[in-house]
Amino acid sequence: MKKQKAIKIALLVIVLIFLIIRGIPYLVNIYLNANAGRIVSDMITRTPDFGGHDVHFGEIHINYNYQGTFLHLSDVKISPGSEITGKDKINFNLSLDQARLTGFSWIDFFFNNSITLDSALIENMWVESTSPPLDSLELAEKEPAEKKRDYEAISVDDIRVNKVSFENRDSYSDSTRLSITDLFVFGSDFVLSREDLENPHAMFRVGKIEGYLAQAAVHTNEYRNVFFARDLSFDTAEGNLDIGQLLMDNKLEPYPYSAQFEMETDWIELKRGNVSFKGMDFQAYFREGAVKADKLSIADWELVIFRDKRKPEDMKRRPKKIFELVRDLPLLLAIKEVVISDGFVSYEERPETEAPRSGRIFFDGINASITGLTNAADDLKENDEMILNAKGRLMGKGPIDLKISYFLQDSTGKFLMDGSMGSIDLVALNQIVEPATKVSLKSGRVNSLFFDITANGVEGTGEVIVKYEDLEIEILDKDFGHDQNIFQRIASFLANKIIIKSDNPDKNGELKKGEVYYLRDQHKFIFKFWWELLLSGLKSTLTGDTEEELRKKARRKD
Repeated sequence: MKKQKAIKIALLVIVLIFLIIRGIPYLVNIYLNANAGRIVSDMITRTPDFGGHDVHFGEIHINYNYQGTFLHLSDVKISPGSEITGKDKINFNLSLDQARLTGFSWIDFFFNNSITLDSALIENMWVESTSPPLDSLELAEKEPAEKKRDYEAISVDDIRVNKVSFENRDSYSDSTRLSITDLFVFGSDFVLSREDLENPHAMFRVGKIEGYLAQAAVHTNEYRNVFFARDLSFDTAEGNLDIGQLLMDNKLEPYPYSAQFEMETDWIELKRGNVSFKGMDFQAYFREGAVKADKLSIADWELVIFRDKRKPEDMKRRPKKIFELVRDLPLLLAIKEVVISDGFVSYEERPETEAPRSGRIFFDGINASITGLTNAADDLKENDEMILNAKGRLMGKGPIDLKISYFLQDSTGKFLMDGSMGSIDLVALNQIVEPATKVSLKSGRVNSLFFDITANGVEGTGEVIVKYEDLEIEILDKDFGHDQNIFQRIASFLANKIIIKSDNPDKNGELKKGEVYYLRDQHKFIFKFWWELLLSGLKSTLTGDTEEELRKKARRKD
């Protein structure tokens, strides 16, 4: 009798336990779904970024079991609350078609202030944020009355994002600062911690991630310029990042753009360019903000530059030297090889003369490689020489071969520059020569040019050997035309017969070598310094100046 009673009690206990086990999820689900809107809204608005915003759901469904919680949201809207007013506030407008979250852990949420998920699916989300410029935000030291605290961590074992777009606008100018269009992502083992948010170099941790982005745009220079990255794809497993088109668009035309500045300012556009990284260390980028890769390729690119020389130069400007640019980058950079192919660079200049047009020079067929591009201390200890090897054509005609070596740990900015140029008809250079000098190259051909230059951040010396023939110039009239008066004809005759050597080597076979010396203009960029070094050798070939005479002229000028 006692045995039967014990069996009945045991069965009753088992049934009771079964009912409790089955009943708890049932009761929890009743509570959760009855309060789903409030619970999920509080989970979103408890963070600083979304504090004070209103959250609305078209549909929300929660299903709890002992392994975790399934959450399905559809037609989600987040908008600024009534207390978020004025242009000095940050606010968000968000719309989301649907989100599916599985394996949500309530224990981590309540006891660890963390979001833990087995999987997350986000589909068709659009986010628009509006904020003042970051440097104008008031960062009060005291805490607000209702403290908003970030989660300790957000972790997702598997994440899928289908079509997410984002735009950030300036609340004062209503101009777009940053936009992202149609982002698709597949990832695993994703973790975003509070430490990551507080670390300016860290982003998040992820085991594997791959995706595609239709377009990203960043607006800079008081919204005059915009950088576009289009058809961007990435895969951490393969270590590849590809950008179908990298562009820099100037929203203004060259003359209106230049007119907005008191000082001489370059108008620049990158009209096209394909970029790809191979062997990229994504984890170093995500955790340290470091860019490490085996190879960076830049292909099919076109760079256009315009300068209005009628503007005064900024004599106080001090552009960084190459070794300073690399050293002072805000991130660690270590790229074993940079390969540049099929490039085009055009430079147009409106001279300070009364010329009726600007001058233009261009280089095409540019192919180059750079090795040793790094600011990593360990790499620089082994080898601090960064080498640029480049080939191209001047004005689509004269083939150029160039090598420049920079020593990145040399505090003087030491570099070596040597190269050559093949045959070119000098008349082709009148596009740039005539507007700037009021002189026309009437005839002449360079058969070959060689240069060997050693320089630093202050000065440079070397040698230029240029072989040319039939050089003849013509001094233009007051309207930069060819209708010379008697004085201009006499001046042209004297220049051709007395000052300028028409052939090198001359008729006796004597070859004049040009000596190089140039004292760098510290307010000008390095490319100008390269050109002036080469030009000093070309001038001394014509004038016969020695290096010492060039030094004396430079000191008098300085």
